[in-house]
Amino acid sequence: MPLELDNILITGRTYDEYAAFFDLDEQMLIGKKVLDCPSGASSFIKTARDKEIFAQGVDILYEYDIEDIYEQGKVSIDKIYEDSSWMDGFNFEFYRSIENHKKHRINALESFVKNYNKDDYSFMELPKLNFENDSFDLVLSSHLLFVYDDRFDYEFHKNAILEMLRVSKEVRLFPLVDFQNKHEKKEKNFSPYVYMILEDLKEYRCEILKVDFEFQPRANFMLKISKNLHKRI
Repeated sequence: MPLELDNILITGRTYDEYAAFFDLDEQMLIGKKVLDCPSGASSFIKTARDKEIFAQGVDILYEYDIEDIYEQGKVSIDKIYEDSSWMDGFNFEFYRSIENHKKHRINALESFVKNYNKDDYSFMELPKLNFENDSFDLVLSSHLLFVYDDRFDYEFHKNAILEMLRVSKEVRLFPLVDFQNKHEKKEKNFSPYVYMILEDLKEYRCEILKVDFEFQPRANFMLKISKNLHKRI
Protein backbone atom coordinates (compact mmCIF):
# COMPACT_ATOMS: atom_id res chain seq x y z
CA MET A 1 0.00 0.00 0.00
CA PRO A 2 1.51 3.36 -0.96
CA LEU A 3 2.17 5.79 1.85
CA GLU A 4 -0.55 8.43 1.69
CA LEU A 5 0.21 10.43 4.83
CA ASP A 6 2.91 12.60 3.30
CA ASN A 7 2.39 15.29 5.92
CA ILE A 8 3.20 12.91 8.79
CA LEU A 9 6.69 12.88 10.25
CA ILE A 10 8.02 9.34 10.66
CA THR A 11 10.71 9.08 13.31
CA GLY A 12 12.14 6.36 15.50
CA ARG A 13 14.09 5.97 18.71
CA THR A 14 16.94 3.67 19.65
CA TYR A 15 17.18 1.01 22.35
CA ASP A 16 19.45 3.30 24.38
CA GLU A 17 16.83 6.02 24.29
CA TYR A 18 14.14 3.59 25.43
CA ALA A 19 16.35 2.42 28.29
CA ALA A 20 16.65 6.05 29.42
CA PHE A 21 12.98 6.93 28.84
CA PHE A 22 11.66 3.99 30.81
CA ASP A 23 14.44 3.30 33.33
CA LEU A 24 15.06 -0.11 31.81
CA ASP A 25 17.73 -2.52 32.93
CA GLU A 26 18.61 -5.28 30.49
CA GLN A 27 18.50 -7.94 33.19
CA MET A 28 14.96 -6.98 34.17
CA LEU A 29 13.82 -7.64 30.60
CA ILE A 30 15.36 -11.09 30.20
CA GLY A 31 12.61 -13.70 30.13
CA LYS A 32 9.89 -11.06 29.83
CA LYS A 33 7.51 -10.35 26.95
CA VAL A 34 7.60 -6.69 25.93
CA LEU A 35 5.25 -4.78 23.62
CA ASP A 36 6.34 -1.51 22.01
CA CYS A 37 3.15 0.48 21.38
CA PRO A 38 3.37 2.43 19.16
CA SER A 39 6.69 1.24 17.82
CA GLY A 40 7.04 3.53 14.81
CA ALA A 41 10.37 3.38 12.98
CA SER A 42 12.29 2.56 16.15
CA SER A 43 15.11 0.07 16.57
CA PHE A 44 14.12 -1.11 20.06
CA ILE A 45 12.68 -4.38 18.77
CA LYS A 46 15.79 -5.27 16.76
CA THR A 47 18.22 -4.53 19.58
CA ALA A 48 16.02 -6.27 22.15
CA ARG A 49 15.86 -9.38 19.98
CA ASP A 50 19.65 -9.29 19.58
CA LYS A 51 19.83 -9.32 23.39
CA GLU A 52 17.47 -12.33 23.45
CA ILE A 53 14.63 -10.26 24.86
CA PHE A 54 11.18 -11.12 23.45
CA ALA A 55 9.75 -7.91 22.02
CA GLN A 56 7.03 -7.05 19.51
CA GLY A 57 5.93 -3.77 17.99
CA VAL A 58 2.56 -2.46 16.85
CA ASP A 59 1.71 0.71 14.95
CA ILE A 60 -0.74 2.04 12.36
CA LEU A 61 2.37 2.74 10.29
CA TYR A 62 2.73 -0.95 9.46
CA GLU A 63 -0.24 -0.79 7.14
CA TYR A 64 2.11 0.70 4.56
CA ASP A 65 4.89 -0.76 2.41
CA ILE A 66 8.28 -0.77 4.08
CA GLU A 67 9.86 0.97 1.09
CA ASP A 68 7.45 3.89 1.47
CA ILE A 69 7.97 4.02 5.22
CA TYR A 70 11.72 4.22 4.64
CA GLU A 71 11.45 7.00 2.07
CA GLN A 72 9.06 9.02 4.22
CA GLY A 73 11.33 8.43 7.22
CA LYS A 74 14.28 9.95 5.36
CA VAL A 75 12.17 12.91 4.25
CA SER A 76 11.03 13.38 7.86
CA ILE A 77 14.58 13.46 9.17
CA ASP A 78 15.55 16.05 6.56
CA LYS A 79 12.58 18.22 7.57
CA ILE A 80 13.33 17.98 11.28
CA TYR A 81 16.91 19.15 10.95
CA GLU A 82 16.69 21.65 8.11
CA ASP A 83 16.09 24.28 10.78
CA SER A 84 17.34 23.25 14.21
CA SER A 85 16.33 26.50 15.92
CA TRP A 86 13.37 24.66 17.46
CA MET A 87 15.89 22.87 19.71
CA ASP A 88 16.90 26.07 21.51
CA GLY A 89 16.47 25.53 25.24
CA PHE A 90 16.54 21.76 25.02
CA ASN A 91 18.84 19.67 27.21
CA PHE A 92 21.51 17.83 25.20
CA GLU A 93 23.17 16.02 28.10
CA PHE A 94 22.06 12.63 26.77
CA TYR A 95 22.77 13.36 23.10
CA ARG A 96 25.76 15.71 23.57
CA SER A 97 24.99 17.50 20.29
CA ILE A 98 22.35 18.08 17.63
CA GLU A 99 24.45 15.96 15.27
CA ASN A 100 24.30 13.03 17.67
CA HIS A 101 20.58 13.54 18.14
CA LYS A 102 20.16 13.22 14.37
CA LYS A 103 22.41 10.15 14.36
CA HIS A 104 19.99 8.41 16.74
CA ARG A 105 17.13 9.14 14.35
CA ILE A 106 19.06 7.81 11.33
CA ASN A 107 20.34 4.70 13.13
CA ALA A 108 16.88 3.89 14.43
CA LEU A 109 15.32 4.17 10.96
CA GLU A 110 18.04 2.15 9.22
CA SER A 111 17.93 -0.63 11.83
CA PHE A 112 14.14 -0.75 11.78
CA VAL A 113 13.98 -1.05 7.99
CA LYS A 114 16.57 -3.82 7.89
CA ASN A 115 14.77 -5.77 10.61
CA TYR A 116 11.17 -5.18 9.56
CA ASN A 117 9.07 -8.35 9.31
CA LYS A 118 5.44 -9.29 9.81
CA ASP A 119 6.17 -11.52 12.81
CA ASP A 120 7.72 -8.83 15.00
CA TYR A 121 5.75 -5.83 13.69
CA SER A 122 1.95 -5.76 13.35
CA PHE A 123 -0.53 -3.20 12.12
CA MET A 124 -2.84 -2.24 14.99
CA GLU A 125 -4.65 0.96 15.85
CA LEU A 126 -5.22 2.12 19.40
CA PRO A 127 -7.35 1.90 21.41
CA LYS A 128 -7.72 -1.68 20.19
CA LEU A 129 -4.97 -4.30 20.43
CA ASN A 130 -5.48 -7.74 18.91
CA PHE A 131 -3.87 -9.71 21.74
CA GLU A 132 -5.25 -11.97 24.45
CA ASN A 133 -5.45 -10.77 28.04
CA ASP A 134 -2.06 -10.67 29.81
CA SER A 135 -0.09 -11.52 26.67
CA PHE A 136 2.82 -9.35 27.82
CA ASP A 137 4.70 -8.53 30.97
CA LEU A 138 5.35 -4.94 29.95
CA VAL A 139 4.08 -2.36 27.47
CA LEU A 140 6.30 0.60 26.58
CA SER A 141 4.58 3.61 25.04
CA SER A 142 6.53 6.70 24.07
CA HIS A 143 5.76 9.97 22.31
CA LEU A 144 2.09 9.48 21.59
CA LEU A 145 -0.13 9.68 24.67
CA PHE A 146 0.01 13.02 26.49
CA VAL A 147 2.39 14.38 23.83
CA TYR A 148 -0.50 14.91 21.40
CA ASP A 149 -3.23 15.81 23.86
CA ASP A 150 -4.39 18.42 21.36
CA ARG A 151 -5.14 15.74 18.76
CA PHE A 152 -6.39 12.83 20.88
CA ASP A 153 -9.06 13.48 23.49
CA TYR A 154 -9.10 12.19 27.04
CA GLU A 155 -11.35 9.23 26.25
CA PHE A 156 -8.83 8.02 23.69
CA HIS A 157 -6.03 8.31 26.25
CA LYS A 158 -7.95 6.46 28.93
CA ASN A 159 -9.18 3.71 26.61
CA ALA A 160 -5.72 3.24 25.10
CA ILE A 161 -4.10 2.86 28.51
CA LEU A 162 -6.81 0.47 29.72
CA GLU A 163 -6.30 -1.61 26.58
CA MET A 164 -2.55 -1.73 27.22
CA LEU A 165 -3.27 -2.85 30.78
CA ARG A 166 -5.62 -5.53 29.49
CA VAL A 167 -2.85 -7.16 27.47
CA SER A 168 -0.03 -6.67 29.98
CA LYS A 169 0.90 -6.61 33.66
CA GLU A 170 2.51 -3.18 33.51
CA VAL A 171 2.52 -0.09 31.31
CA ARG A 172 5.18 2.63 31.15
CA LEU A 173 4.51 5.93 29.37
CA PHE A 174 6.94 8.69 28.43
CA PRO A 175 7.00 11.68 28.29
CA LEU A 176 4.23 13.20 30.37
CA VAL A 177 4.32 16.66 28.79
CA ASP A 178 2.69 17.78 25.57
CA PHE A 179 4.60 18.36 22.35
CA GLN A 180 5.08 22.06 22.98
CA ASN A 181 5.65 21.66 26.72
CA LYS A 182 3.02 24.36 27.25
CA HIS A 183 2.82 23.90 31.02
CA GLU A 184 6.58 24.01 31.66
CA LYS A 185 6.37 26.98 34.05
CA LYS A 186 3.43 25.63 36.06
CA GLU A 187 3.72 23.65 39.27
CA LYS A 188 1.74 20.86 37.62
CA ASN A 189 3.63 20.87 34.34
CA PHE A 190 2.39 17.59 32.86
CA SER A 191 -0.43 17.22 30.38
CA PRO A 192 -3.76 17.66 32.21
CA TYR A 193 -4.64 14.14 31.09
CA VAL A 194 -1.91 12.70 33.34
CA TYR A 195 -3.68 14.00 36.45
CA MET A 196 -7.04 12.78 35.15
CA ILE A 197 -5.61 9.30 34.58
CA LEU A 198 -4.30 9.24 38.15
CA GLU A 199 -7.82 9.96 39.40
CA ASP A 200 -9.62 7.54 37.10
CA LEU A 201 -7.27 4.57 37.46
CA LYS A 202 -7.20 4.31 41.25
CA GLU A 203 -7.73 0.57 41.07
CA TYR A 204 -4.24 0.30 39.63
CA ARG A 205 -0.89 1.24 41.10
CA CYS A 206 0.14 4.47 39.37
CA GLU A 207 3.58 5.95 39.97
CA ILE A 208 5.19 9.03 38.47
CA LEU A 209 8.90 8.26 38.48
CA LYS A 210 11.89 10.43 37.65
CA VAL A 211 14.17 9.07 34.92
CA ASP A 212 17.69 9.90 33.79
CA PHE A 213 16.56 11.48 30.55
CA GLU A 214 15.60 15.12 30.15
CA PHE A 215 15.38 16.64 26.68
CA GLN A 216 12.43 18.96 27.14
CA PRO A 217 12.76 20.99 30.36
CA ARG A 218 11.13 19.28 33.37
CA ALA A 219 10.06 16.35 31.19
CA ASN A 220 12.23 13.74 32.92
CA PHE A 221 9.38 11.66 34.33
CA MET A 222 7.50 8.56 33.25
CA LEU A 223 4.17 7.13 34.36
CA LYS A 224 4.32 3.51 35.52
CA ILE A 225 0.99 1.71 35.90
CA SER A 226 0.77 -1.80 37.34
CA LYS A 227 -2.24 -4.01 37.93
CA ASN A 228 -0.62 -6.58 40.21
CA LEU A 229 -1.05 -4.28 43.23
CA HIS A 230 -4.47 -2.75 43.70
CA LYS A 231 -3.48 0.52 45.24
CA ARG A 232 -2.01 3.75 44.07
CA ILE A 233 1.02 5.45 45.55
